[in-house]
Amino acid sequence: MALRPERCLLPQLLKRRGISQADLSQRTGLSETTISQYANNHRVMSLANAKTIAATLKVTMDELYTWVEK
Repeated sequence: MALRPERCLLPQLLKRRGISQADLSQRTGLSETTISQYANNHRVMSLANAKTIAATLKVTMDELYTWVEK
């Protein structure tokens, strides 16, 4: 069974934690543009960036997206 990310849950995760995209950018070292592209589903996170964001937000990488069978 192959899975693919469907929808980025970053906006909901940030809202729950009271963190802005700019704050996440500063904490991770990723550009605000990159964070915005992820949050608006214009780009899918690389494995390394997903790991960085997940560790920063203290969630699993699976929690960053909704997933569907390919």
